[in-house]
Amino acid sequence: MAKPIRHARNGGRRRTRGTVVDLSFVREERRRELAERRVRSVMDGNRAALTRLFASGLIFTQKGSRAGRELLREHQTLQKLVDLFARLGEARDTALHSRAEEAFARLDAQLARTAQLTARAGEFVSGRSRD
Repeated sequence: MAKPIRHARNGGRRRTRGTVVDLSFVREERRRELAERRVRSVMDGNRAALTRLFASGLIFTQKGSRAGRELLREHQTLQKLVDLFARLGEARDTALHSRAEEAFARLDAQLARTAQLTARAGEFVSGRSRD
């Protein structure tokens, strides 16, 4: 007669339970930080274009004042985004989170528009304007 084979439970080893880590918070934080860096970078270029408009004195012309108003409007919009991102990093509000998602959806278009306005103002200051 054959002897029954006995198996050791757990192979003689102790099993520890693995910890499940939710990385969604880390992903959101990284996404927010990246977006904030991008916005701040574009804001620096915007600020430099405004400075050139003032330094050249072209801000006092009709085209210069129009360019300055557009740049200031974009600067204000970007500043609101930076403030939103800062509040998002501090609080866990669902309404704030939904506003941030809307801002993330429009972010690329907003940054492209601001870069276009900044480039146009740079062309105007350097005298290469098509107008």
